[in-house]
Parts: sequence; structure tokens; C-alpha cells
Amino acid sequence: MELPKTISIAGHKVKLEVVPLSGEDPPYGLYFHDKKTIQINSDIRNRALLETIRHEMMEASLLLSGVGFLESYEQEAVVRCMEEIFFPAWGQFLKRIKFKDI
Repeated sequence: MELPKTISIAGHKVKLEVVPLSGEDPPYGLYFHDKKTIQINSDIRNRALLETIRHEMMEASLLLSGVGFLESYEQEAVVRCMEEIFFPAWGQFLKRIKFKDI
């Protein structure tokens, strides 16, 4: 599966990099808000790969919306962030990779 180099989330271009991530218990993926970059562990494949990208896109959505910086927040704010920011970005991403199985 060929992945795009960037993902649009709430009007921001977020880089998508598939790289080796190491450590004792290496993460599947990471989001770096200061760099607007998602890194995905090059060792994961198939459904786990897409689920990891989705997870990191949710992290990015929360931080880009500002919700992720609150000390406490209401559930409705998170739901609206997911509806208005994350799910449109996820839908566009799936169209770009022509994936129809999630």
C-alpha cells in the first residue's frame, strides 16, 4: 500500500513518515505536534498500520483543535472535535489510499 507523504487535518498539512522506531517496547506510532509529523513504525503492516495511522491522526486532531492542551474537558468537546476535524481527515486519507475495508 502506498501512503501519502502528507495528511490534511483541519487545514494543516501533517507529514506522514514510515520509519524504524526502536526501544525496549517500540511504539507503533508517534505524533510530534511541534513538527506536525506522524511517524509510523516501519515494522507494522496491514490493518495494524491503518489503525496506527488513525490513532495518531486522532492525537493530531485533538492537539490541532486545542482540546488536547486542556487540563480537563467535557466529553462533548472531544466528540465534536472527532466529528468536525478527525473523521473528515480520516475519510480523505482513506480515499487517497483507495482503501475500502475499514
